[in-house]
Amino acid sequence: MPRTNRNIPEPKSIGQVGQTSGTIPPPWKPSLIVAVPLPLVIVSVVVFNIILPPPAQFSKGLAFEPPFLNAILYTVFLAFTSFMVGYISFKSYIQNGWTFLVLLGSGALAWGSTSLLSGWLTNLPSGPNPAITISNTGALVASIFHVISGTWSRGPSPQKSPKIRRSIIILAYGGVLGFTALYTAAALEGMTPLFFVPGAGQTPLRMAVLGSAATLFAVSSILFARRYFSSRSRSSTLYWYFLALALTGVGLAAVFFGRAPGDPISWTGRTAMFLGGTYFLKAVHTAFKGTGVH
Repeated sequence: MPRTNRNIPEPKSIGQVGQTSGTIPPPWKPSLIVAVPLPLVIVSVVVFNIILPPPAQFSKGLAFEPPFLNAILYTVFLAFTSFMVGYISFKSYIQNGWTFLVLLGSGALAWGSTSLLSGWLTNLPSGPNPAITISNTGALVASIFHVISGTWSRGPSPQKSPKIRRSIIILAYGGVLGFTALYTAAALEGMTPLFFVPGAGQTPLRMAVLGSAATLFAVSSILFARRYFSSRSRSSTLYWYFLALALTGVGLAAVFFGRAPGDPISWTGRTAMFLGGTYFLKAVHTAFKGTGVH
């Protein structure tokens, strides 16, 4: 396939990266099929919430939670896809200098690193609290980066040197990974507030953090959807990206309706987040495949 600017938006906003000045790409026609999972997930959560018994009467036989399946799925569909998004954003920022790529990549790195750690720390003898703490806090940090990237309207960085750009994004990525490492250590040592208490369930703090993360993912999805529908080019990048953010937000929100780990609502929410991970990867691929990023 020859390289083309058809999927690369105009350079006047965040959703307009990579387009050669003075050209307007032809309209891109979205596939409605890839948008179907979003309303399907929402309807599924509502239906399950109606038909499933309350937590006190919920049978464990209705839950499916193999010890390491969740960790493997988190690694493949959340961690791997997020790291790929971070890598592509890294290479693209060095090449074209669009500052929002630093925010996008940092958010992906926060989401991917905490998802990886929480997935493999769930089955600790001390209980799932450290994993839940790491996962939910990482989701909140990632959602903040995505909201900022959605409101960022500045053009390329004034720094023209690839060496300086490399230093900037390495510093940003290093800060995210450093925070993740320190916070993980603190959670494992019991130095962070409790998010989950065995026998009592989730704490109000967890509800607040998770609710904030889900809300911010939804807000960022709306911001990018608005850019998509207001753009003359109707960029495929924006289309995939706002769907990825929406699926992630809905997946996080599903936790509030779950009866127990591994219940149908839990798996519906996880499936939404896993699909969101693939959509994130598709978004950055379509955005930057014509900019020389490999």
